[in-house]
Amino acid sequence: MVKSMKKKKLFIALALVLVVYLIYRGYERWPSQNWKEYRSLVRIWPRLKKEKIKSIRFTQPMSPQTGLENETFFQAIITTFSFRVRDANIVESWIPGFEVPKENLPECIRLIDKTMKGASPSWGFGGNRIWLGRMLIVTNKGKYIVHVETDISNVARSKVYGEEWKSYELGEFLVKNCIPDHEYVIPPKEQTVAILIVSHDCALIVCPPIALFGDKKLAERLIYIDKDRAEKITGKSLEPKMVFEGRVWLEKIINAYEIAAKEAEERGKEKKESYYPGDIYALDARIVFITRDGFYWKGIGIGDNTVYDDYIESEQLKAYFDELDLTKELLAGEPNKVSQN
Repeated sequence: MVKSMKKKKLFIALALVLVVYLIYRGYERWPSQNWKEYRSLVRIWPRLKKEKIKSIRFTQPMSPQTGLENETFFQAIITTFSFRVRDANIVESWIPGFEVPKENLPECIRLIDKTMKGASPSWGFGGNRIWLGRMLIVTNKGKYIVHVETDISNVARSKVYGEEWKSYELGEFLVKNCIPDHEYVIPPKEQTVAILIVSHDCALIVCPPIALFGDKKLAERLIYIDKDRAEKITGKSLEPKMVFEGRVWLEKIINAYEIAAKEAEERGKEKKESYYPGDIYALDARIVFITRDGFYWKGIGIGDNTVYDDYIESEQLKAYFDELDLTKELLAGEPNKVSQN
């Protein structure tokens, strides 16, 4: 009698586990306009192929307000056998990245398929660490976000990898078919309402800008839902240290960027390759161009005679920064103290 009761309880427990599992699998495969995010491409690849892949795009999740999507970063560790649902509009604020052209999609799928056949899904964490790389896959039945890094390099062999796999062939495919010539984007002067300069490791919502150029009131409305509440949460004033109201300096800075971008384009044509002037990891600050529709972030470094980022270098910008005492402020690395010009 006791043994039969134990067997019955065990049977019920196993049945409940099976029911929960079937409900989970059914929910996972239920058509939805939302995105379903996975850590492992290896596990879901066979299903994606059956659903017929319509498009593949490689990108990074970036918030227009912070230059990073910290919320995504801290949620990055999800189990290899699970998923999470993301809002249908979540990818709209991410950087455009690069999409596989329709005519090259079959070749891309073939290369991924070849790699997946040689990979095995791990039950724990794989050997490759994924930070902010994402692959967006749309099929006839769903939309999927997968953690995938693209390591594109001019000095080493390009590759694409996930936690359990790595493909140099796919990296070379992307370089050949998907990555356009360097397109340096800053918003038009007419659309730019403000320019901010912040410390290289700061986000707008947690620390005050070093300098603000343009329309201060409008910029604050675009950055903060409630500035007073943000200041209470951070425990400090979020007032910029230096404020340059009006459009004179704003347009000077954009003009200098436009000239420097044109010069970089010409240098790239001469060398017949994309032009990269400096070490983009040696960043002293970030500059943010704000429009009513979005934010444009660029990391900048301060050289002896130039201000540079991953594409431009400008002596004129350095001269402006020197004139405004910004160079000294940026290189000092001291916490902001509230004052106003």
